[in-house]
Amino acid sequence: MQVKPSFYNEVLEKSDGVAVYNTRTGKMMRSFGEQAGKIRNVMARNVPFVLKKEMKLEQWLYDREFLIDEKRNELEEMRELEEKQEFDNYLHLVILTTEECNFRCTYCYEAFSRGKMQEDTQDELIRFVDKQMSTRDGLLVSWFGGEPLEGLNVIRRLSPAFMNICKNQKKVYFAGITTNGYLLTEEIVRELKKYHVLEYQITLDGLPEDHDKQRVLKDGSGSAERIVENLRNIKNNIHSNALRITLRTNFTKPMLAHADRFAAFLQDNFLDDSRFGIFWQVAEDYGQVVDESVRKNFCTESDYRKLINEYALKYSNTVFKSAMQPAGSICYAMKRNAFVISADGVIKKCTCDMESDRNRFGRLDGMFDVKKHDQWLTRTVSETMKCYACKKRPVCHYRACQKTNNCPPNLFFFREMLEALTENPVNYMTIMEETTC
Repeated sequence: MQVKPSFYNEVLEKSDGVAVYNTRTGKMMRSFGEQAGKIRNVMARNVPFVLKKEMKLEQWLYDREFLIDEKRNELEEMRELEEKQEFDNYLHLVILTTEECNFRCTYCYEAFSRGKMQEDTQDELIRFVDKQMSTRDGLLVSWFGGEPLEGLNVIRRLSPAFMNICKNQKKVYFAGITTNGYLLTEEIVRELKKYHVLEYQITLDGLPEDHDKQRVLKDGSGSAERIVENLRNIKNNIHSNALRITLRTNFTKPMLAHADRFAAFLQDNFLDDSRFGIFWQVAEDYGQVVDESVRKNFCTESDYRKLINEYALKYSNTVFKSAMQPAGSICYAMKRNAFVISADGVIKKCTCDMESDRNRFGRLDGMFDVKKHDQWLTRTVSETMKCYACKKRPVCHYRACQKTNNCPPNLFFFREMLEALTENPVNYMTIMEETTC
């Protein structure tokens, strides 16, 4: 059998050896000393070679797809995968329990035009899931809003129904929630855990003095103190290793001067717990910002690069690792098997474009516009595009956002993120010495 290095190998030189990451499989390996030189030689081979029985090192690399069959065309495999537009066989649902919110964040893009999901709509959603699950491997639910905990009773009613459907059809069920954290008490987390809600994204926009200027309650008062208290209670009193809590930060220009203090605050209070990760973004205008003073405070691309390079890359955590995995940087809205269910039962794709007609594809109780949905998803990588032979293609598949043609922001720091991941042994495999005998 003739083999060759995978096109999607990324080789990183280290002071004590070499690391290789494969963007198609998401596997990373490291080797050290004399063995590293052998890995470099194998990875540098530009013509196929015969894999012989005595080649233990090469066999180890082949078994883990750092080496592949010479006949495989990985670029064609990418095209076939992208034509399906699914990337997995799960049903992904982002469910808005309510479109009302207890916050009025200065940069928010939501219109708060609809309230809680009514029981008749919930019943339609249960029927929708029951019908869809017959051809799926499982159900992934992301509770969203508005503020989803303002519609906690919707979660309480729908979760057992979804869990029963999956149990009866022998399918897996996962759930997560995006919440502002103000109502997220320790007791609520314990209850949500019973409903398999294990993934949390909670926004903390810097130190309290910064957070309270842009993430305000309806009455204009601050929210940081309550959120931090809730987070500390969860960290200290809930000991389940299954929880994953992403602390998201939407930076604006006034926050940049305090970035070092904020990074130290996160490190001292949360990042010593492996269940917590960070996700640093910049606040943006998604169409609802009307205050020009707010827009003037939005960060530039260079601001974002500086934040990532000077601070975020110090934390090699699960958020980075997830974003670097195959299909890890595809927007949920660009997957055929993912839908947003608004509180009134309208089927959409994107939570950042809620009020536009282009983002409406049907209703739970009515017809679904298949043609319109197909047009939304159409995104072809031609051989003339730089994406075609990009080693990062398996990570985003040219599907970062329906509105733009840009690379995902995290891929601007692709090599830097990989370097950070190589520093933590939990992220990579080590070749055993016997393979070099």
